[in-house]
Amino acid sequence: MGTHRAAGGSRGVSKGPVIALVAVVLLAVAVVGWSWLQERAKDRDEAAAASCAEGTVVVNVTVDPDIAAPVRAAADRYNATKPRVRDHCAQVAVTPQPSAAMVAAFTSSDPWNAALGVQPALWIPDSSRSVELMRVPGLIEGAPAPIAVSPIALAAPDELRRALEAAQVTWSDLPRLQQGSLAEIGLGGWGALRLALPAGDDSLAAALAVGSGVSGSDPLTAEAAGSGQVVSAVSRLAAGAPEVDDLDRALSDAAAATDLPNAPIHAVTATEQQIKAKGGLTVFRPLGNAPVADHPAALLTGPWVDQTQNLGASLFADYLRAPEQAKLFTDNGFGAAPPTSPAVPDKAVLEQVHKVLAHPVLGVSSTVLLDVSASMASTDGTLTRLGNTLGALQSTMNVMPPDFGLGVWTFGKDLVGTQPYKIVSPTATLTDAHRAELVQALGTVAPTTTQPDRAYPTLEAAYRAAVAGYVPGQTNSVLLVTDGPTDDSPITGDQLLADIAAATDPARPVRVDVIVIGGQGTQTLRTLAERTGGTYTPVPSTNELAFGTAMNQALTTP
Repeated sequence: MGTHRAAGGSRGVSKGPVIALVAVVLLAVAVVGWSWLQERAKDRDEAAAASCAEGTVVVNVTVDPDIAAPVRAAADRYNATKPRVRDHCAQVAVTPQPSAAMVAAFTSSDPWNAALGVQPALWIPDSSRSVELMRVPGLIEGAPAPIAVSPIALAAPDELRRALEAAQVTWSDLPRLQQGSLAEIGLGGWGALRLALPAGDDSLAAALAVGSGVSGSDPLTAEAAGSGQVVSAVSRLAAGAPEVDDLDRALSDAAAATDLPNAPIHAVTATEQQIKAKGGLTVFRPLGNAPVADHPAALLTGPWVDQTQNLGASLFADYLRAPEQAKLFTDNGFGAAPPTSPAVPDKAVLEQVHKVLAHPVLGVSSTVLLDVSASMASTDGTLTRLGNTLGALQSTMNVMPPDFGLGVWTFGKDLVGTQPYKIVSPTATLTDAHRAELVQALGTVAPTTTQPDRAYPTLEAAYRAAVAGYVPGQTNSVLLVTDGPTDDSPITGDQLLADIAAATDPARPVRVDVIVIGGQGTQTLRTLAERTGGTYTPVPSTNELAFGTAMNQALTTP
């Protein structure tokens, strides 16, 4: 029989549902309260913004003159929207200034040049190359993105443009045409290219494109920029350039020429936008690397920029890149901005190429001193030390441009009577005939059976000969290659240094480079290399890449 609940008992109410109900009510109250607080804060912020509670903030923008017109038009349009930044009214003020002047000011330790206007919160230079040149740690926020681009090309009369296009001329062809003749592309009687290189980013970009074309390195690396091939190519381009005051004048003079073959300027480096805006000339884009002026918007974070100005600058930069503003730039001859800036070389590379443009070095003229003492007959791999050395010298000579100079001496002891050295081939420009002579002469070089090498008197004689035969416009050098030295001459280390110092002519500087095989050499030789601006390179063996690299760098690096 079942049982029943005891009489008088009551059924209780469960506490769980009650607690849950209370929690729901409290949560609802909290959500409503939070929403009310948010709305109230939003209304308060909007009211403050609408009344510009904190006044007006001026966002200073410095822009390269080439792109100033569309940026200023965009700023007028932006200001007309009555923009708000936090609780400030914002006004964008645009100041045109040359990018080179801004780079100089930002990288100078002097006080800010007031002639450049107020220090900006946003800087829009001609290209990312200028940003890299002025890059100071902590000054630029993020990665500046372009707002509009224009390819860098050559401004040329139409007849020249057609000939260049028909010949499919590349950037790396320009130095040869600059120093040679346009007859090779069908323009007999025109003489050389006469490409003007006005100071500025356009010419720097052209030089970088030439360097990339010659070296195959894009963007150009520090190693490539310092190589003899690149330095020679950029130097030949710069050395043959007509002298001009500025870009505008150069374009005007080239466009005004009537006797084209005899015109002092045949072509000018410039952006396509600049060429078309000026008129009178056509655009030629050399094949290969395609440099551009990308006009990046760089946010600056210097102490003169507060958080409100920084935010205002960022908002205006975004406004410039919005599709709605594109027509402002295309109407002024610019192309649409890519999503990211093109890769550019490091600052050190840009400075190196700029230095060569300003001070061309037409190659290296070097006298190589080869140790042929008995120790150079030692086996290194499959050949002797001397065999590997001759191979490395031959390989380097094969890549040396024809305007470089090279000569070879051997040294040991009593090679010619009591003279410790022999002039195998005198130092001269590497014409086809001289190359052939060197190849034949190097084939006769062999080690001696005598151990001492008498390097010091040989160095003195070669240094004096280099000073006497100095080649203007080139880096003149003496390269000593030895597995010693084991000098037993009366000349001490101190005397060698003193004699070289006495023979030095500041107007005819000669660099001494030293490669030491299988040892560390002597402090005397190291000091001599340092004093003359040369290199000192110990290598463990001639049967290693480092040896060939050292030979190449010594003979091809101005």
